[in-house]
Amino acid sequence: MLDPLGGGYDGLVFSTDAHSAIKVFRYEKLYRRERDVYLRLSELNFVEVCGCRIPRLIDFDDVTEIVEMEIVQPPYVLDFAGAYLDDPPDYPEDVYQAWWEEKAEQFGGDWDLVQTIMATLAGREIYLSDVKPGNITLR
Repeated sequence: MLDPLGGGYDGLVFSTDAHSAIKVFRYEKLYRRERDVYLRLSELNFVEVCGCRIPRLIDFDDVTEIVEMEIVQPPYVLDFAGAYLDDPPDYPEDVYQAWWEEKAEQFGGDWDLVQTIMATLAGREIYLSDVKPGNITLR
């Protein structure tokens, strides 16, 4: 039996009887991005950043475009469908500045830590773009 854990633009997330989560994607491009980020994290054995857990990849299926990952408790970093590998997104400066200001407001006093998380992942050539309190949960 699958129980819903959440969902959004990327797709839907369900918990499984195996104490894991599966994510079913709406779009192939988003599936491939998330899968590829999880594969990179797995290759690096990278499961924590700045004290925040990152779910381990359990399995994936290119036919059904489903990713299975472990379930983690806060603090955590998850949802990599909007992330970029190898090269950061090329946003116009005004768009980037507005985004930066919006994120600083969303995270308040935690913004410095979130920036450190982003920089640490960027050091592994993983560039987060879907940064919001639901995806980086510190408490």
